[in-house]
Amino acid sequence: MIKYVFIQNEPFLLPKVLDKYFRQYHDSTAGVNIQSIAQGKRTVFQTAMDLKRLYGFNYFQWKLRRYLIKKILSRIENQWLKSTRRCHSIRAVARKYGVEVTEAVDVNSDVFLEYLREKRVELIVSISGTQLYRKPLRDQTPAGIINCHGALLPKYRGLMPSFWTLANGEKEGGVSVHFVDEKLDNGPIVVQKRYRINPWDTLEDVMARSKDLAAESVLEAVRLVELGDPPLLPNPASEATHFSMPGPEDMQRVRDRGHRLL
Repeated sequence: MIKYVFIQNEPFLLPKVLDKYFRQYHDSTAGVNIQSIAQGKRTVFQTAMDLKRLYGFNYFQWKLRRYLIKKILSRIENQWLKSTRRCHSIRAVARKYGVEVTEAVDVNSDVFLEYLREKRVELIVSISGTQLYRKPLRDQTPAGIINCHGALLPKYRGLMPSFWTLANGEKEGGVSVHFVDEKLDNGPIVVQKRYRINPWDTLEDVMARSKDLAAESVLEAVRLVELGDPPLLPNPASEATHFSMPGPEDMQRVRDRGHRLL
């Protein structure tokens, strides 16, 4: 089964997720589309400013510093020295496995749909993707589109589920890999895995735990889809909760529950 990966351009945790996926499926994956880190309809700059307002200066500058270091290391090690021993970006992981990359494109455009048809893509795997996948794209993908979402669906649909689980005092979080339909984070669930949230866990702890589970969940989901007729769990809209970009008052709720960012 020929696959194609859609993944967010995040340099901290997602390169490891993609590397684990490619170890198993690089030779049956036609390409990877790298999508913007912008949240919702925001630009990258607006997303950054919203996160700065949410997290405060100290955490934001720590994250920005790490981001810039990753960019520099990627340029030096992965581009100039052409080494993939340590991959600091999604593009570097794709290069390591010889997988073609597309970036900064509308995956619903006629040109990209034709590109996927030429590649004979049968299954699309979305990992923290930031674009909506419209009906023509879904209809031309025979095995469907599966999306990995960092929450126990149907709860916590929408943005930043790891943050919201801490803000709401949840005792466990999780990852759901589900088929994509016309609604956001909707569609039946192929794989769902859970992890414990401890009172001392930080936001960074929870995000790392979520991405570790994401890699396992995606591999299991792809295997089940390839086998055919995978067992599915319901993802009822009647039980759904939706969350968008949090604000400083939500950040205070995280702190009030004893959780830190780092």
